[in-house]
Amino acid sequence: MKILNTLQYKQFGGLEKLSILLCNELCKEHEIYFLSDLAIKDYLSKDINFINFNFNKNRYNPFFLKKTANMIDEISPDILQTHNIKELQILNYARKFSKQKPPIVNTKHSLERKKYLNLADLVVGVSSGVCETIQVDKKILIENGYPFITPKKLSRPHKFYITFANRICDAKGVTLLIEALNLVKFDYECHFFGYGDSKIYEEKVKNLGLQDKIKFKGFVKNIGDYLYSCDLNVMPSLNEAFGLSSLDGVFYAPLMIATRRGICETIMPNELIIEENPQFIAHKLDEIHANYDKFVQIFAPIKAKKDEFSVAKMAQKYINAYENLIKDFKK
Repeated sequence: MKILNTLQYKQFGGLEKLSILLCNELCKEHEIYFLSDLAIKDYLSKDINFINFNFNKNRYNPFFLKKTANMIDEISPDILQTHNIKELQILNYARKFSKQKPPIVNTKHSLERKKYLNLADLVVGVSSGVCETIQVDKKILIENGYPFITPKKLSRPHKFYITFANRICDAKGVTLLIEALNLVKFDYECHFFGYGDSKIYEEKVKNLGLQDKIKFKGFVKNIGDYLYSCDLNVMPSLNEAFGLSSLDGVFYAPLMIATRRGICETIMPNELIIEENPQFIAHKLDEIHANYDKFVQIFAPIKAKKDEFSVAKMAQKYINAYENLIKDFKK
């Protein structure tokens, strides 16, 4: 199968990671073309046909759309895969100029209600919560998958070692976790990993006198190694459609606690769920520190299910969806 995947690159987050993981898996057995910004190219398999494409151009410009249509005709894909509304609009409008009119699949990664989803021939929701926001008839659920990479033990702080691995912003609970850490009763060191402007949070940490305990490490490619080396990973998200970062925790951390958001709502037991207030989280952290082995055992059955979220299973579900859609188009 020949698949044309598009990705309007803004910053490296869960959507970008998912698109790359999916295509890197699909290219093992299928011909993949990937339209995006050059910033993405180094993350892609060498077997993927990368095309530098500027999605910031006017989506209503007929010359741009005709040029895009000519590119589609030259590639002659069986399916068009998009990941946001602007990509979907561009390919749908360009398809009107195209000699070939392959079906479009759009994957919805957010909980926000979106217009124009009806332009897609099939909409994929990455979680049951996301599917509830998709108001079109032709939709399916395909939960995100993740590849497991054997982790390595790293040198780590000698204190109780806590990690946060997600985008650095309030929507992911950064302020919430900092305020909770200010209330705990044991000695620890917490490292925040991820993209985002950490300056405002570093100032808050300094004002609380926690600069020796809380450190911002930025984005790292080997986050699995750090999670594997920690005592506890915390996912205090206030907004999460699915949460690929949650799978990082499941795959690699010895123990994780999380808010009832995204995939954590369905896979995490109540003992490992945290409420969205600092006092509750601080109390849970104190409880875990005092009864660590007990909570590791509670988390163990969750870790044992990691194969359910393999990227190979996710990719096969996409292929099945593509094949069924293509059959419908040929009727």
